[in-house]
Amino acid sequence: MARSLNVQALANALPRVGLSPAKLAERLGVSREAVSKWLHGESMPQPDKLLRLGMILGLKFDELVVTPLPAAVPIVSFRRKAARKTRDVHLDNARETGEWLKRLVNYLPGAQLTQAPILKEPRNDYTYLQRVASDLRKEMDLEGKEVIDFRDLIDKFNRLHAVIVPVLWGDTQHHGNALNIHLPDSGVTWVCLNLDSNGIDFKFWMAHELGHALAPTLRELAGEDFADAFAQALLFPTDAASRLREMLLPLPTVARRVNAIRSEAKKHVISPYTICLAIKAYEEAKGLSPIDLGNESSFMGAVKNFSKEYPSVTQALFAKDRPEPAEYAAIGRKAFNSPFFVALRSFCRVEQGSEHFIHQVLGLPLADAKALSGEFRK
Repeated sequence: MARSLNVQALANALPRVGLSPAKLAERLGVSREAVSKWLHGESMPQPDKLLRLGMILGLKFDELVVTPLPAAVPIVSFRRKAARKTRDVHLDNARETGEWLKRLVNYLPGAQLTQAPILKEPRNDYTYLQRVASDLRKEMDLEGKEVIDFRDLIDKFNRLHAVIVPVLWGDTQHHGNALNIHLPDSGVTWVCLNLDSNGIDFKFWMAHELGHALAPTLRELAGEDFADAFAQALLFPTDAASRLREMLLPLPTVARRVNAIRSEAKKHVISPYTICLAIKAYEEAKGLSPIDLGNESSFMGAVKNFSKEYPSVTQALFAKDRPEPAEYAAIGRKAFNSPFFVALRSFCRVEQGSEHFIHQVLGLPLADAKALSGEFRK
């Protein structure tokens, strides 16, 4: 990290000790041009001259020299696939993507460069999370609306300055279904959402990433647990869990209870597993006996079969599994209303090597990245 001379401190000290730039040059045995360059921030004195300069001006080293702060390391978190472990190589690759995304910050619309509101002391506590979810629903003008839809969540991302980045990572190849990258130095959060994910899970993942955007300082397992609990509270809050539990109580068989949960899941476009967890969390918070939903393996089998009824988001949005660059740009921009596309278009028109940027950030083959870069230059 290159240090620089504190030009303002130098300029302020000269009249205080009764020296002109010319007299200072004479005292130090250097040319007037050298002192002029110091005063304009164009060069640094040699170590021996720097030491004498400090003694002449009565300035300490840290008063005379500016040492830049280290660049803030991107804070990353994954929405992993199934039981896959997040390893160091995944974190390193994600942080590298964050470093690339720093180049895009200056191309974001102006509103994205202000600080977004975040939770003051986020914690994974049932009562606290229900209050946060309730307050957020009010902010989103969703009071009285039973089912939150995708557009509601997308609008909230934009208000939180969380930039959605739709990606095509494949169904099984990539480590994660979503990646959250927070840049502490700019305050911008980037949310990579894998469009090749199952449609029934996608809304929960979006809500999960909203949880990260609200609590960017919670990291690793604490951050993941908080985001999961937040998503559950937002999409299926305590009143919904209470109401459904009362409906399940009189049903005589496990099969009928599971079918009732499936029907509720279909209405909300979330997994039956999310609803099951919401009911259990409600029961634990209220000290109620758990409802019998059968053994876990049978229930998870029902969840798996339920998920098969839904296509991937890619299949729902595009004409084919691998859209052409023009289709990806047009539908991605329309469906997600993300400033990412606005910034990327400006970036591609100004910066050299934008295809390599797209290749790194979106994880596309270089040929596809070149085609997309060309599309954005139009």
